[in-house]
Amino acid sequence: MSFNAAIPQVTDPRSQSAIQMRANFQAINAVWNENHININGDPVDGYLAGQHTVLTMRSQGGDPATSADEVALYNKLVTGTPELFYMPNSAQTPIQLTRDSIDTDTANAKYSFLAGPFTIYGGFIANPTNGQVVNLSPATTLIYVGIVVANPNLALPLVVYAACATNVAGSSFTISYSSTITNPNSLSIYYFAVGV
Repeated sequence: MSFNAAIPQVTDPRSQSAIQMRANFQAINAVWNENHININGDPVDGYLAGQHTVLTMRSQGGDPATSADEVALYNKLVTGTPELFYMPNSAQTPIQLTRDSIDTDTANAKYSFLAGPFTIYGGFIANPTNGQVVNLSPATTLIYVGIVVANPNLALPLVVYAACATNVAGSSFTISYSSTITNPNSLSIYYFAVGV
């Protein structure tokens, strides 16, 4: 059954309108029971009748407009994947709230997503070479890369080992050691990067 907004008509007999209105209430109740606590039922686990159990949003073709006293949460496709967005009041710049967060192709390289939309990368590279290019996935535009040298050979004489990220472009950077390192292959690095 489907909801009929055109009832009752002024000329409809009561016996006909009663059946149509009952059908309307049944249609409303059936729709309301989807993703809600039953409108006719008792509170379930402390939740009141009519409250949401799940909020399912269909993807929008674009960003909705909001007025000065409105905000919006909505689903929009990003490279074919549905993602959740927040639209501030007065149709300001939308903020992406979700993104897939999965392991990249190596056990020592990970990334996560921070709403804003920032992608946070972290990883460990054993025995990298001086000048090695690191390509991060998923692709973003890096705004920060930090490198820390790990497990250096501390044999005397003590040498301070340093490495930095150079040639930062897109979602890649180059590992560059200080000129005092004679055998960088005995080192490993940790990196932390932020992309947008």
